[in-house]
Amino acid sequence: MEIQEDILAKCHSHGVKEYPEEACGFIIGIRGDPDSLETVWPMRNIMNELHEKDPDLYPRTAREAYLIDPLEQLKLERLLKKEGKEIKIIYHSHPDVGAYFSEKDKEDALWNGKARYPGVKFLVCGTTRGKPDGEIIVEFNQDKDDFEITQINANSSEISEGIVGGIYGITGILPTIDFIHEWKNGNRELQYGYFRFVKQRQISDLQEEICSRIGTKYALTYCSGISALFEILIYLRETLSNINLYCFSDTVFPVGDIQNLGISCKTLDLEKLIDLDMWSVNKSSVLLLALEYPDFFLKDKTQLLEKLKHKGVTIVLYSQDIQGFKELPDGITFWITGINSSKFNNKLFGIEGGIVLSNVDRKITELIESSKRSGPVLSARSAAVLLELMKNQKIDLSVIAKLSTINKLPVDSKHDQLISKKLCEWEHASDCFLFPSGMSAVHSVMNLLRNNSKPQVIVLGLMYSDSYNLLMNFGRHSKWEAKFVKLEELESLHKVINEKTAMIVTETITNPLLEIPDLERVGQIASDYSVPFVVDNTVASPANCQPLDYDADYVIHSTTKYLSGTNNHAGGVVIVKSSCAASALYNFQKCWGMRISPLESSVLWECMQDFQERMDRFNTNGTILANFLSGNLAVDDVYYPSLRSNYSYNTAKKILSGNGGLVSFTLKDESENALKKFYDREFLSIIKAPSIGSNQTLICPYTLLTNYFFTDEELKEINLPRHLIRVSAGCETEFDAILNDLNLALKRTNN
Repeated sequence: MEIQEDILAKCHSHGVKEYPEEACGFIIGIRGDPDSLETVWPMRNIMNELHEKDPDLYPRTAREAYLIDPLEQLKLERLLKKEGKEIKIIYHSHPDVGAYFSEKDKEDALWNGKARYPGVKFLVCGTTRGKPDGEIIVEFNQDKDDFEITQINANSSEISEGIVGGIYGITGILPTIDFIHEWKNGNRELQYGYFRFVKQRQISDLQEEICSRIGTKYALTYCSGISALFEILIYLRETLSNINLYCFSDTVFPVGDIQNLGISCKTLDLEKLIDLDMWSVNKSSVLLLALEYPDFFLKDKTQLLEKLKHKGVTIVLYSQDIQGFKELPDGITFWITGINSSKFNNKLFGIEGGIVLSNVDRKITELIESSKRSGPVLSARSAAVLLELMKNQKIDLSVIAKLSTINKLPVDSKHDQLISKKLCEWEHASDCFLFPSGMSAVHSVMNLLRNNSKPQVIVLGLMYSDSYNLLMNFGRHSKWEAKFVKLEELESLHKVINEKTAMIVTETITNPLLEIPDLERVGQIASDYSVPFVVDNTVASPANCQPLDYDADYVIHSTTKYLSGTNNHAGGVVIVKSSCAASALYNFQKCWGMRISPLESSVLWECMQDFQERMDRFNTNGTILANFLSGNLAVDDVYYPSLRSNYSYNTAKKILSGNGGLVSFTLKDESENALKKFYDREFLSIIKAPSIGSNQTLICPYTLLTNYFFTDEELKEINLPRHLIRVSAGCETEFDAILNDLNLALKRTNN
């Protein structure tokens, strides 16, 4: 069957109109004429109504699914019968995830394993950021007892990047290998990508609004005002040689906590501030002004600031509130402020952010790169709410909840407490602390444990690329150091530990090579030498391992991954057992404001309700995928803990109760041409995106994304193949479509 362009255009138009929710309807034709397609008949998607009435029975909203009103459909069918017409095609749109036939779509199209609507085809129209983005036709073949999918206009050269996870999606689609080359070489700027590296639309909109109001060149957003100050201080600590920090404050300010960051901080009174000869001034000098009423204070200090600026002093102004902002004063390098929902609406508490304002190009560029690694991100949901409040302070709370795509707007920490209690139960822990991202959790633990007397971090195995980069790129003048120990060198670990060792850090399942450190042995060594043991348990998840049982002191998760699974949540967590570690983390969070947004914790709590069930399917699908790949003649090496070929096979049996959904592999043909044949054509059931723990299966050329500029020698040193492919198996109930996609792609590499 061929669908006319005008029919397709009308279906796409309906999808655009209903975006960001799913549109649905019928294409009508003459009964008995298999090629007749006459009109498009839009129908009402009632998923929101059903979800509102019974969220347990109908957990999905119209953003994630569709259901045509059965009564309206019955009336239409009676009308069509009288006119000698019938429903030929059922169409619906997919907002921001591309045109593919999901497992939910397949379930809805079948009844007891047979076609629910015999002879009726299905049309799926992609709608990305409110624009048409491809389509597929699906038909159930009764002889094969399976769905046949036809891609329409599937020329991969025309495919553009898109976002995965809807309007708050945390990762982007990377359609081809050449697309990745263009991006990595600076010839293409990503519109969508992993949220810590590519600004989400809500963040961009808020930053642009603030820039226009204050008249500054740059406005960077963070999870809180004090966390923004933390980022500035860390950035200056790592980029200035022997930083000299001077602080003048007319309000209560945590000078002692700044010194705990390894920064010498001298307080100034007003007389010393005015008399420049009384304190050292050089290009490593930083003046921090913590002011309750900055406009009032700075009114007669313009000349002073100008003199300091000309002497090369970096001047940081910190205030708790954005209210009263008019412009960035001359001489100020960074102006840091908080922004809080309660200042706009006194009924709305807990939604906050931090802003860094500046006009200095080079320093801002460096700060952006630094913050990508450390991850104190502002929630995109919080950004959307704060922007709306800035524009309209009288906005109704129910509108804000809808804007955030959550069922009920939280006004307290109830969800944080529920999440913490559940994770402590799963991880056999005593205390849990929620952070704005996984990397924020990692970075916070490192800053908590490292100091000038203990600058060394021992790293076991090849870690997640961003953790690795954080450890390798401390800064131009950093005193920190990292010592990398391969898992096969574990017996020599005790020789590496010394009086300067701040911590030993590893991952339960290393990403992407899926090796398993012997946590029991490492925990014993760390305990013997009284060195904190830190484990990132994201890839294993609390369903498959509890590192605290092996004497780990700190366990970290990116809640963005398996715990959420939806690709539209950002968060991280640190879990501990000892009261000493809990007290230190509590004080750190309280001081530096590294907390998750209540909007994100609301989303996370809802996602966690079926976590154990989803993890069972992740484990099953990961094993199926690994066995399939290991038996394919086009595949060379497969990395997965349950395979006997895996270096850590025996350790995995001892440590893990399940192996997760992450599988990496290399092609028998190691050339980039073979990689292009495999990757560039469209997959029908797999999404090309660089994240893990997604409920939908994702795939990416891992090394090209994370270690693009590494030489062959550098890659060999860390045992990372240049054309390694990583698949994050989803929790789909039917996995055959995923295997069919991969099988076809692997066959292409032999042609």
